[in-house]
Amino acid sequence: MVIKESVEKVIEALSLGKVLAIKTDTVYGLICDASNIEACDKIYEIKRRERTKPLAIFVKNIDEVKKYVLENELSDDVVRVMEKYWPGPLTIILKKKKQVFDYITNGFDSIGIRIPSDIFLLNVLKNVDFPLAQTSCNISGENEYKDANEIEKKIGSKVDLIVDGGEVKESKASTIITINDNIIKVIREGTIKINE
Repeated sequence: MVIKESVEKVIEALSLGKVLAIKTDTVYGLICDASNIEACDKIYEIKRRERTKPLAIFVKNIDEVKKYVLENELSDDVVRVMEKYWPGPLTIILKKKKQVFDYITNGFDSIGIRIPSDIFLLNVLKNVDFPLAQTSCNISGENEYKDANEIEKKIGSKVDLIVDGGEVKESKASTIITINDNIIKVIREGTIKINE
């Protein structure tokens, strides 16, 4: 089912454990309530994603990050990086609290987190009390899908709801970094350029 952007309908669907395809600040992505194990499992099934590959999460603000990562990960330098680039297409991998989202980190002791800059998605995040598990909505190995019509053709029978946010003009994945001992390492180059 394809709908136009509606914060209320998206919140309702997420709260019911649905998996949505939605436009982000980088690509169209699959999202769900990160605290819902069954919904997260469905993302893996829809995308045909290997279970060894973790999902990342969207959060609404920097304070939310504190709920999921170890306190010593949030040094002043790390917070400064967050404040400089968030909201925006930068995913930061940080050591997570024990047992937090084990079913999407799949054996890793860290988790990728970001605050997206897409206004619609931010409005959704601000009105729910859970983070969003997320990944690009294309089937693994395929190119990213550019619009709602392509998503409907490819995975429309599997995803619960497709939120039409228009065409993605220039899709490029988020930059992914780790920060250890205040040293930034770029794992994947994306939209944001960071000097290591």
